[in-house]
Amino acid sequence: MASDPLFGWDLTFKTVEKDVKRKSDIIVAFIHWNLIKRGFRNIGIGDERKLSGNEERTELLPTGWNDKENYTMRYIFEDKLYILHGLNTDGNLIVNLMRSEDLAVSNIATNIEETVQETSGSIDKMLPNHKDLMHNIKRDLINSITDSLTSSAQTQTMERDNSRINNNRDNPVRIPPQPRPQAGPENSNLWGAVPPGARFDPFGPPGFAPRPGRRQPPPDSDHLPPPGFNDNMFL
Repeated sequence: MASDPLFGWDLTFKTVEKDVKRKSDIIVAFIHWNLIKRGFRNIGIGDERKLSGNEERTELLPTGWNDKENYTMRYIFEDKLYILHGLNTDGNLIVNLMRSEDLAVSNIATNIEETVQETSGSIDKMLPNHKDLMHNIKRDLINSITDSLTSSAQTQTMERDNSRINNNRDNPVRIPPQPRPQAGPENSNLWGAVPPGARFDPFGPPGFAPRPGRRQPPPDSDHLPPPGFNDNMFL
């Protein structure tokens, strides 16, 4: 049997029913319940953007949540602070949810008279289109901001992994240098750079002894013979 998507709403509404003053209160209470279902916890009213670490987290709407025409409440989700703003303007309720850490904002807007028919009774009487409202709250107000947090974390993780891979690639201590191939029968193509039939004298340092079987090169032909030298003296 599928779980009831409205499970917990009746209990939430019973705790604030006596405090309801106007139709927009019903919408804010319904938004609060959706946040609680998702894992948010309320830590009071106001728009203070810093946490002291001693805040009491609760599933209940805080005292004074609807004392003013507009709404401002603080929530914690996954140890991050969120501030809910509800603004009554021209018959509409505009609700923003801001993440204090990076000022990311999500929002929804709804016409109050069209959305709320009654301020008491069953949810079908109060919010005839509650299914659509719940869908919009989940998609536009909650998921759009919490999913951006997940995407950002995944991106940062991928960037750290890529950076670690690049650092390892450039680190000669972690990646040993590859040995150079040695000349041999199996690597005869190492000297493919020499044309066939051409004589190739390997380079070597000054004074490097010739290889066995190689004839000692004659002295430079530009050198003059020493005085008195007669190359016919032994004829």
